[in-house]
Amino acid sequence: MNCEKVRSRLSAYQDGELTVSQSRELERHLGACAACQSEWEGYQTLVAGLRRLTAPAPIPGFSSRVMASLRDQPEKRYRWLPSLAYTLALLLIFISGFMLEMSANGQRQTGTANGQAATAPKTAMTFSAVLAENQGLGLLAIQDSTLELCSGGAHEK
Repeated sequence: MNCEKVRSRLSAYQDGELTVSQSRELERHLGACAACQSEWEGYQTLVAGLRRLTAPAPIPGFSSRVMASLRDQPEKRYRWLPSLAYTLALLLIFISGFMLEMSANGQRQTGTANGQAATAPKTAMTFSAVLAENQGLGLLAIQDSTLELCSGGAHEK
């Protein structure tokens, strides 16, 4: 057992919380290490001094003053308006992304060849993550096609 481990277990040793084998190992180390023995003696002196102290008398009316101060504090209420506004903003973002994706898909299928509708191959839907730290909203997923439409097509895949 090393000195660091012995020093971390002195309190448990004092309280009788160590197993028999742990106590024997600690006692062997204390017998061989003068620094840890000195630490143990100082610890025992401190504990003996603390046990000689008398408990302070309770201050009259202390508990009633504490309880009264707890009752006087205003109850924190949950603010619904900001939560509702954030929820509606997120819903609007997702609905607009869905609508933009639907309109982009509709534009791809308008061309005709020999009376049949030509369909463009669908591209895989990818997402970009945008962090809205100032609102505390966390990560929002926005489709890359929505970003392209918002930036005028400048966003490259």
